[in-house]
Amino acid sequence: MYSNQFAALKLAFRFWDPLAITEYRLTQLRDEEYIAAVEAALGEKDIAEAQTVVALAQENGRELPPDLVKRTQESTIEFGLRTAWSFAWGAITGEVSDAASITGALAADYFGVGDVRDVLMEGAKLAKGEDYDQFTLGLSLAGLATVVPGSGAADVGFSLAKTAKKAGKLSKGMTARVNDIIGRLIDFDGLKRGLSRSSLPTLRMPSMTALRETLADVDWGGVARGDFATLKKPIAELMPLDVSAAKNAFSGAFRKEALDELEMLTRSASGITRDGGIKGAFRAMEHAENAEDLSRFRSLAAHTGDKTSGVLRVLKKSAIVLRELAFLVIAVLIAVFGWILGVLWLSYSVTHAVYRGVKRGRGAV
Repeated sequence: MYSNQFAALKLAFRFWDPLAITEYRLTQLRDEEYIAAVEAALGEKDIAEAQTVVALAQENGRELPPDLVKRTQESTIEFGLRTAWSFAWGAITGEVSDAASITGALAADYFGVGDVRDVLMEGAKLAKGEDYDQFTLGLSLAGLATVVPGSGAADVGFSLAKTAKKAGKLSKGMTARVNDIIGRLIDFDGLKRGLSRSSLPTLRMPSMTALRETLADVDWGGVARGDFATLKKPIAELMPLDVSAAKNAFSGAFRKEALDELEMLTRSASGITRDGGIKGAFRAMEHAENAEDLSRFRSLAAHTGDKTSGVLRVLKKSAIVLRELAFLVIAVLIAVFGWILGVLWLSYSVTHAVYRGVKRGRGAV
């Protein structure tokens, strides 16, 4: 009881801080809610996130069933086999279904090859008069415009928005805002000129043996935090595309003003990736409706680090907004200020009584 009151008091004096909101909500969750989040992560075969939710539950004094905790454990070999194939599939095709394929798609975009693939694929559909994905096309052009060939310094925010949309996880608010900008970003005449100078590459999956050899030296811990340095060679082997040539070919396919506007909208996503990892940023894109929401998620990720994705799985957008807790904050603040006024009034009354007593004593003398 005392701990709950203390937690509420901490929240009341830091109600504007996403971390304070998150910490309070985590202490109030029931065992069943943590269990449901773990089961959901396991259902998506996201073992790492299931482990994170277990850790959050234990940190907040919850005891989860031992058999459930055991199911979140995975050997290095199992992790490697599961991750390698999904990662390669996401990198080569851009299609996503789990955490590993999302990482693969983001890594391919980071080095530019994923954006080249998507521009050529969607552009080819456009040229043939077929239905095409303008959202994917626009964000791929934006990513290709900002990539530095040979190093892979692309804007991660563009790729996160594109990949989240493919997975059906981008919020309606962000989808609408990005779509609006993309409508002004694509220069179709410049796009057609670029398409006439480029051809669609042949995409194929390598054998499992070749794949394991290619990914043998990858630092998966670093990759999870958005550090793709160890993936430069594997991505080049999986998708041997000339990014420099494509960047030059499509240099006139976008409008700079809209590109800058899009970068401002998604800017915080890169910061979330650095602090809270790829999955944390991906989940933030799922719940953020605008740039302000993304900024608040970034502030939270700076404190929650690699637990960000687990926190957002459990709390969703309630991790950064008060909602019904506003009434609690107001009630606590009223009680605190009432207590302060009571103390001040008591102090005044005692001081006044003492003063009058002293004054009467002097008069009697």
